[in-house]
Amino acid sequence: YHLGLKYYRGEGTYQNYAKASYWFEKLATQGHKEAQFYLGLMYFDGDGVDQDYSKAEYWYQKSAEQGNPEAQHNLGVIYYKGEGVARNFEKAKYWFERLSDLGNADAQFYLGLMNYKGEGVPQNYKDAKYWYEKAAEQGNVMARYNLALMYYKGEGIEKDYKKARYWFERLAEQGRVEAQHNLALMYYKGEGVEKDYAKAMFWFDKLAEQGNADAQYNLAVMYHRGEGVSQDYATAKQWYKKSAEQGNTMAQYNLAAMYQRGEGDSKDEVMAKYWFKKSCENGYQEACKYTR
Repeated sequence: YHLGLKYYRGEGTYQNYAKASYWFEKLATQGHKEAQFYLGLMYFDGDGVDQDYSKAEYWYQKSAEQGNPEAQHNLGVIYYKGEGVARNFEKAKYWFERLSDLGNADAQFYLGLMNYKGEGVPQNYKDAKYWYEKAAEQGNVMARYNLALMYYKGEGIEKDYKKARYWFERLAEQGRVEAQHNLALMYYKGEGVEKDYAKAMFWFDKLAEQGNADAQYNLAVMYHRGEGVSQDYATAKQWYKKSAEQGNTMAQYNLAAMYQRGEGDSKDEVMAKYWFKKSCENGYQEACKYTR
C-alpha cells in the first residue's frame, strides 16, 4: 500500500500512476480499504488507468462499506452531483448522514443544502440551518455563506442581521468575496449595525482594487455623493468607468449622466450617448430614454 502511495504521490520516487494502480489493485482485491479508495480515485480521474466511472463507484463503495470516510465522502458527492453515475439523492443522503454523525463538515454542508433545496428530502429550512450551523462552526466556507444568507434574507428563519453579519465577517476574514461585498453593504445601509461609511468603504475599496464590478460601482457612488469622503467627481468617474467596462448597468447609466452633466470634466454628449446606449442594451429602461 505504501509503495502504491509513493508512486501515486511521487514521494521519494518519481510519480508513476501505472505502478501505483498496479499495487493498489493488488491490495484492493484483498480487501484493503485505503487501496480501494485510491483505486476508485484513479478510475474516477483516469490517472494511470482508463477513466471508468462504474469502476470508480465500485471501489469507492467497497472502501466506504469498510468505513473509509474519504470514500464515503466521494461516493456521497458523486451521487449528489451525478458525476459519472445516475444522480441519486437517497444514496447521497445515506453517505452524508453517516459522515455527518462522525462530524464531517463537508457532509454536514451537503445535508444542509439538500434540506434547503428539498433534494431527496422535503424542503426544511430548520434542518438546513441546523446542518449549516454544524458545518459553519467547523469552518466550512460554503455553509458559513449559506447560513449568513439565510439570516440576512430571513429564509425559513427569523431575519437576523446581527447573526448574518457575524458569519459574513468570519468569511470576509477568510477572503470570501461575496461576503466582503455583503458586509460592506450592511455597513453602508446600516443593516443590523450603525451606518458606518468608513467600514463600508474599506471593504468596497478592497474589492474594487481586485476588479469586483459591483464594489467599483458602490465605491463610485460614495465618491459621487460624498458619503464618508469628500465629494470627488473625478474619482467617482474613474470607478464608474471601471465598473461600466465590466458591464455593470447602473455604472454605465451613472457614467453617462456624468458625461451629460459635465461632472468631473467637460460635457461629452458622444460619450454620454455611448454609455446610455450600453445601459439600455443591458435592460435599464431609464437609460433608453436618452438614446432616442
